Amino acid sequence: MAEIVVPQVPSDDGADVHRSARWIVTGVRDQGESRERLEGVEVGHGARVEVPAGSVLLVLDKRATGYKERRFAAPYMAYDATLTLLLVEEAGLRSKPLWSRRFASEKGAFGSAGVGQITKHLAAHPPAPDLRVREIEAGPGRPNWTAGPCRWCGEQVSKGAGRAIGHGKGARVEHAPGRCVLPAQQVSGEDCARCKVACVPGSGEWVQVRDPEAGQRWEARHRGDCARWPSPEEDAQRKEQLRLQRAAEQEAARRREAKKEADREKRAAKRRAARGEERLAAEEVQERVERLGVKETTYVAGHFDKGIDPRTRMRLVERCLTLGDDSTVTAFDVETYGGVREDDRGGRYYRLSDAREEYQRHTWEPLPYTPRRRFRFEPAPCPSGPSVQHCDHCGGTDAPGGWMVASVGLACDVECYTAMSNGPGAHARRYHAGA
Repeated sequence: MAEIVVPQVPSDDGADVHRSARWIVTGVRDQGESRERLEGVEVGHGARVEVPAGSVLLVLDKRATGYKERRFAAPYMAYDATLTLLLVEEAGLRSKPLWSRRFASEKGAFGSAGVGQITKHLAAHPPAPDLRVREIEAGPGRPNWTAGPCRWCGEQVSKGAGRAIGHGKGARVEHAPGRCVLPAQQVSGEDCARCKVACVPGSGEWVQVRDPEAGQRWEARHRGDCARWPSPEEDAQRKEQLRLQRAAEQEAARRREAKKEADREKRAAKRRAARGEERLAAEEVQERVERLGVKETTYVAGHFDKGIDPRTRMRLVERCLTLGDDSTVTAFDVETYGGVREDDRGGRYYRLSDAREEYQRHTWEPLPYTPRRRFRFEPAPCPSGPSVQHCDHCGGTDAPGGWMVASVGLACDVECYTAMSNGPGAHARRYHAGA
């Protein structure tokens, strides 16, 4: 057997891929129309096939030559035909053809001259008694002009999506390689057709085998090299090892986390004990201060200072207290200053953490909005004496910004001026109505 690559239809010189064909020819019939006289197996152009050495490959290429007129019908496209005979050797196709000729038409190509050459070379290179042609890799083939069911899987093939096999009324359609419907069952667990070892999950795939005589079948095969995939037993052993390794890693992670949690709890207990000792020490200091009294207070440092409203600030200061027995202790005072009223916020603490907590508890709070006090016009006697200037709106005798002359009378400020812009002021209406 020899492995060959069938020549493709040359596209550079205008050959028609739909009307060209290739055969492993075994004989010629006495009767028939053109290519129907050939006996043998048609192969697709560009396909890689396996055939017996010594076989003859016939290549037919057709090219359009133009329209021809008919007497009582529409013109038709005419084609010439080139026949080429190639010999299959053990190493592949012989580079030099056995014979080649270009004819004016396909009918002329399969006339006496063409058939005579085919018969002559078949006599010199007789075909194998049991001709078997196996397609190893499908070529591009001829695109299908019409839709139809795939000859292998039976599913519909749309126009131009597959390949056409055969010619005339006997032409059939097939999917491009790898496009047929895959079997519904999983490939895992199926024996590989090449190495006979069951496929583990992820290692196998279904491969379609197209046999012109026996039809098509699906085989389970390993992807790529079979040797790189484990057997089911080896795969189960590997999974068990991975499971044990994962369990060991999880156990180690659990132990590390338990140790971290124990360390965190130990540190938290130590902090709680330290805070307890610090609190006891602070209570003892407070008891001594209350019992012995403070003889002298010395400022040490101011740690924090902030404003808590537009008029009041708060600070945290550290002071050294000299007690009645001349011993010294440290105290932290949170106190307010700058306000106009007594403020009971803050206090004295003997732990810095308590003082900071009290200091941070108070935040900035703006004073509530109080609208400007407007004048209240109460019954009051008019200022006596003609030389006393008074506001004709409010009756006031003091004008901080200077007297303003409104449309009617004097005004002491802007509000009174605005109120008197269109008429007499309230004071004038009350006391000088008759003026």
